[in-house]
Amino acid sequence: MKRLLLMIFLTGITTLLYSQNSFNESIKDYDDICFCNVGLAHPKEILDLDNNLEILFALKNGRTLNELNRLGVKYNQSQITLLETSGLIKAKDSIYYAMVPILPKEETFKLRKLTKEIAKDMIPRFQKDYEILFQTLKSKGLQQNSYSLFFAFVLDGIVWDMLEKNGITKERTITNEKPFWDGVMWMIEPKRKFSCGTNCLSSGNLTISVNWSDESGVSVSSYKMLRKMLNDYKENGKITTPEVSKTFGGNGLFDNNGILQIPIIKADSTDIIYNQSENIAKIIVGYLKNDIDYSKILAGYPDLEKGDAITIVYHEIMWDILDIMEENGQIEKPRAFRTPTEAKPEDLKDLIFIIRD
Repeated sequence: MKRLLLMIFLTGITTLLYSQNSFNESIKDYDDICFCNVGLAHPKEILDLDNNLEILFALKNGRTLNELNRLGVKYNQSQITLLETSGLIKAKDSIYYAMVPILPKEETFKLRKLTKEIAKDMIPRFQKDYEILFQTLKSKGLQQNSYSLFFAFVLDGIVWDMLEKNGITKERTITNEKPFWDGVMWMIEPKRKFSCGTNCLSSGNLTISVNWSDESGVSVSSYKMLRKMLNDYKENGKITTPEVSKTFGGNGLFDNNGILQIPIIKADSTDIIYNQSENIAKIIVGYLKNDIDYSKILAGYPDLEKGDAITIVYHEIMWDILDIMEENGQIEKPRAFRTPTEAKPEDLKDLIFIIRD
């Protein structure tokens, strides 16, 4: 499964003050988000070089190189060439434009007002299906995994896969024409109060997924050992490796006999959790495809392809769904996210699951 890569570190402003100190101060409330496959370099790595990020923001609405000079934005030709070659800026009749949507507060507030209304309209359409899924998880003793499964498996997993399979969004592929990265990157202010993401490791037909957050009170201590755990389970059907047992023995991922205590979902119609998750995803994808007028959303970015606009809009809807359902008491964050100072090592098992293709 492809996953949304959340790189939450940077961004900027529309009215730029071009001293380095003031620029660094101005970008602190932005999120840098990239839904992409990476080849030679992640776009963030390129923007972290020299003052490339400052150049990008200066080109938000298009400027010539002479205008950059007048603004006092320092650059050299190699920087411009790299930004252009990597698809982060584009020249049209000697005017350079940022190819990364940059949404300042006023644009973000308008967008989030719309996506919140969309989420409010969408939730009742899948609410019954979610309640069925929650009851299934509860019957299997997996209710503590419900938040992470709903986010990382349904919203941040199956939905994205369906969007791509249905041709609503494009497959992100590294090619000779796009050797650095392929996908959509955007910058948005302000940051949401809470965010989380999904990290995945695969071994053959098995994928282990971790729902993570910077605010979490517990996290995976070693992804190298997590991969070894996955391989151990693949080969032996349980955990037998002493170093894996030593690393994760206190996290509740498996019992004293090495039997995994985390959800293991088969990604086909024979698995009830998968079926019920897929039902929710189908409703969301249908709404995204048929019930939103994207010409009225992100209209200020005419070069943005519809699939990329859907990616940005759904990313906001995804968080609105979680926020609204939590406010309504329909869903609850796991303790590691909800009260991180009270988190215990065994709370890690609430954030992890395995998918068998």
